[in-house]
Amino acid sequence: MKRLCNSFLILPLLAATTVNCSQPESISPAATSTATTPTEPVVAQTTPTKLTAQNTEIVNFTETPGWQKNLLVDNVPYDLYIPPDYGNNSSLPCLLVLPGWDFSRTSWVENAPLVAYADRYGYALILPEMDKTLYESQYYPETQPAYRWNSTPGGQFIREKLIPHIQKTHNLLQPGQHNTMLGLSTGGRGVALIALENPELFVAGASLSGDFSQENMTDDKLMTGVYGSLNQFRDRWLGRDNPQARAAEWKMPLYLAHGTADSIVPESQSRLFYDTLSKFHGQSIPLVYDSVTGAGHDYKFWGGQLEAVFEFLRQKQPRN
Repeated sequence: MKRLCNSFLILPLLAATTVNCSQPESISPAATSTATTPTEPVVAQTTPTKLTAQNTEIVNFTETPGWQKNLLVDNVPYDLYIPPDYGNNSSLPCLLVLPGWDFSRTSWVENAPLVAYADRYGYALILPEMDKTLYESQYYPETQPAYRWNSTPGGQFIREKLIPHIQKTHNLLQPGQHNTMLGLSTGGRGVALIALENPELFVAGASLSGDFSQENMTDDKLMTGVYGSLNQFRDRWLGRDNPQARAAEWKMPLYLAHGTADSIVPESQSRLFYDTLSKFHGQSIPLVYDSVTGAGHDYKFWGGQLEAVFEFLRQKQPRN
């Protein structure tokens, strides 16, 4: 079911009930298929029509429309997409797009109509190759070699290398601009941790099928591979890299969605995170949770969420 916390309308969906903190949007019916592998391609997506972006604020932007691919920062590739017709007023919102664990940075573009929605809503896209990171703040002696995705831990890389590079090179992700995030699965966890580590930079984010309280997934090999076992290193599991444990610090408007048939990340991960954020912040921060009956951990679900995601992002005013 879809729950949106704040002072807007209540909108029933075909497969969910909604308590909406933003204006209602037209969303496709919930998927009814069971969970599939994470690389299942999106099916039968309709290309959206052009729509002028709103509530944006970027100055002195000079990039050329289209793709710039295989760019590098600290030997990590990233792609940049600038939508056509972004206007002469130098106004352009930006979306940092995070893939799932060991997903290519191109997987969003190849399996979902992300570019069509970026064109429709007028968003630049930044797609870094995040490989096998949990967006950890640091490595430990117990961190296994296979989980050291880069010489710099993922969360530190985003904060200290990627963001400053994008600001300097492309004049995007600057403070005061309309900076937003989208992530799926482990990338959804990344959205939460990046928001917590950069609390004034992003005006809104969306996390699909993410995980936020690793202590409730004690047999998760990815978590153990980075942080060591919960029994030995409970402070690591419940500390800086635990989004739910840091809910009191939360500042960013957030759209959450999760399929009830997700066999990779339990739906309870998003539901508990939403409930915890709502407990701390009530209606002071726009929060949305869409629990989609029958949806799995796949691009059929993630691609089907994009219209709701972009509608949510475009409604959020930049911080002053």
